[in-house]
Amino acid sequence: MSREFNIDYVFSFIPKMLSYLHITLFIVASSLVLGLIIGLLVALPRMYNIPFLKRVSQVYVSFFRGTPILIQLFLVYYGLPELLKLVDINSSRWDVLWFAVATYALNSGAFISEIIRSGVGAVDRGQIEAAQSVGMSGYQTFTRIILPQALAVVVPVFSNLVIGNLKDTSLAFTIGAMEMTGKSQTLGSATQHFVETYIALSLIYLVISLILQKLFKVLENTLLRHEHRDSVQKEPAKRKGFVVRYLRSPRLSKGGKGI
Repeated sequence: MSREFNIDYVFSFIPKMLSYLHITLFIVASSLVLGLIIGLLVALPRMYNIPFLKRVSQVYVSFFRGTPILIQLFLVYYGLPELLKLVDINSSRWDVLWFAVATYALNSGAFISEIIRSGVGAVDRGQIEAAQSVGMSGYQTFTRIILPQALAVVVPVFSNLVIGNLKDTSLAFTIGAMEMTGKSQTLGSATQHFVETYIALSLIYLVISLILQKLFKVLENTLLRHEHRDSVQKEPAKRKGFVVRYLRSPRLSKGGKGI
């Protein structure tokens, strides 16, 4: 049973948990990098309608989006070594951290593949055809037309995925990965001050999430700066058009009784 609440433990636990922050961030960053590669490979068959691979990618996405991350952690941690034994690879000495990274990468890949498809699909097909009509290559069309607009569309969704991954890493301790949540369990068991432990852990996750939200908001505004600039330039033209239409109205042209 937890001991009497003491706020001093909250402040003393925070530095101890922060010493494991780099492990949490490593899981998030490495899983996202691998997830981007996996997501692109999974999205391509569905975007280009490759018959067999399209079906495989659909099954993959459905599984990892439709099952809890905790179950996926157990399947990878206990099931992957059995698969590796079939090709004479012994993973018994592998650090448990790599199993956590593999799980989160596979999970992220499923979501990222859908983000890529939605981002590319949001770009107007007419712009792509126009770029090709003026002689742009496929690479130029992708980098100059598709990619900038797709990034602007997917940044808000991708930011949610990153923050979600950050919070999901709290489950990595269930397979023995010693990240912040794993350290919190150790501190709670040693001191019996579990409430203070979870308050300290919540504060750390909250601050990191707010920082990530701010960074992604800056990135989104940077990617959308051309739209803001266009809207500012169009506003005077709209006002001018309104004035011209008003001055040309029948009420003013027939005696000026409209005022």
